[in-house]
Amino acid sequence: MSNAMPTAEQVVEMMSAKMGMNNVPAAMLFAKDVAPELVLQVAMSSKESVGDEQSPLDEKTRTLIYLASALATHDDECVKATLASALSIGVNKAELISVIKIVRHAANNGAVGAATPILQALAMKR
Repeated sequence: MSNAMPTAEQVVEMMSAKMGMNNVPAAMLFAKDVAPELVLQVAMSSKESVGDEQSPLDEKTRTLIYLASALATHDDECVKATLASALSIGVNKAELISVIKIVRHAANNGAVGAATPILQALAMKR
């Protein structure tokens, strides 16, 4: 087995094999031809994070964390792609709904945290 760096085309083919061609983010398809270095950077980042087989987290946990991050950042293409990966490794409906609830909770609590200056100002006026 070779340790040679794959081409951008090969990366997109691997993504397609894992999640289906319809779920490969459009940005990756365009970048393959106009900025292949971006495809390779994304692939390396993925391999070193969610794809890290040496991680203390199992594949399902890594994938669910990645899905939650994609939801939190409103990255629809990434949600679609990560959902396909999650389903391919057996993530079930209850787990997906749980991720949505956790992200919703974090987003709602983020508004309270962002309101700290307002709450502080109100507290100082007492």
